[in-house]
Amino acid sequence: TKLLKQVLNLPIERYITNFCSELPAPPPGSFQVQMTILDSTISIWSPPHNMPIAWVSLPFSHLFQCLDVENVLTVWTALALERQVLVTSTQLSLLTTCCEILLSLLFPMKWSHAYIPVLPHFLVPILSAPMP
Repeated sequence: TKLLKQVLNLPIERYITNFCSELPAPPPGSFQVQMTILDSTISIWSPPHNMPIAWVSLPFSHLFQCLDVENVLTVWTALALERQVLVTSTQLSLLTTCCEILLSLLFPMKWSHAYIPVLPHFLVPILSAPMP
């Protein structure tokens, strides 16, 4: 993180916003970019026609207004490692939207475990039930 801060002149949120909203997306299935960072090769490609990204139109700004980049990365890491994640909010209208955005960040992976975006208070004991 320290090295990243030295390399970037602007806050990382600015780069993410630029990447997500200002760069045009390539046509489905026709473009691939590979880059090498240190000893790792990273490939980025657009999905084929028969597998579109379903969540492109979600308001990602809502998530970044609620959580800073560090917390978004922490939650994403927990989801990628298939850990249980509990998201709470005093604003119910933001809860489902932010949860859907977090799941969309897993693309091309998919969340395959229990997903309950809004849990009524009387069902809170279900959180202690054994789940994968």
